[in-house]
Amino acid sequence: MDPYERWDDWEWEEAVKEIGRERGIRQKHNTPYKRTNRSRKKKLGPLYTWTDTQKKAALAVVFFLLVFFAAKGEDPFSKIVYTAYKGSVENGDIYASLNGMALEVLGMNGIKTESTPVDATMQGKFLPPVSGRIMAGFGLVSKDSSVHNGIDVGSALGMPVVSPYKGVVSLVGEDPQLGRMIKIDFGNGWTCVLGNLGDIQVIQGQMVKSGQVLGAVGLSAPLKKTWLHFELRKDGKPVDPLPYLVPAN
Repeated sequence: MDPYERWDDWEWEEAVKEIGRERGIRQKHNTPYKRTNRSRKKKLGPLYTWTDTQKKAALAVVFFLLVFFAAKGEDPFSKIVYTAYKGSVENGDIYASLNGMALEVLGMNGIKTESTPVDATMQGKFLPPVSGRIMAGFGLVSKDSSVHNGIDVGSALGMPVVSPYKGVVSLVGEDPQLGRMIKIDFGNGWTCVLGNLGDIQVIQGQMVKSGQVLGAVGLSAPLKKTWLHFELRKDGKPVDPLPYLVPAN
């Protein structure tokens, strides 16, 4: 007698399971064995190991490069891409956010001043209005594609703010983004804006000396942080204040 004829149902089931293990098939509820994602990851490369931030950054870079070359192209495809991009940005679409992200990733998020070389005659002439750490640098591009025209200096509530240079207070007022602010005209095309102030101790038209107290750091800007906003302009164009500040000892 054939010995296999003596197997009962349980023995046959166990034998089928054993064969299934050798062939990589799981006999459970009659469903085939599912391969894990680990083998797929190996085949698809490092993409699955990237974080969400890395994937977004890569997408933003690709998008930025596509628009960059499309803006310079004369072929119909380039014109279509660039026209669609401009329309999306003007409508406040997500492309504006991707554009800002790509600029930041590529390190191209500074203001492109056409030709504003550093004025050597004024380097190191302006006093820092407050002492502190720079919390937001010059030329940063935000998600809504707006450009930061100055620097934000971390300070403390009520800290005195001094005039960087001698001049005349040309404006004392409030701004939706900067809060309570002062504008000073230093002459020869040089002006400055100081924002997020609390107490203000000068009035419009008043002459001020270098180092004179103008007011105090406040919380009047929407950001609600004790950061002094400091803009420096030459002939109406924003410039990076850092090269013009008196060097720290």
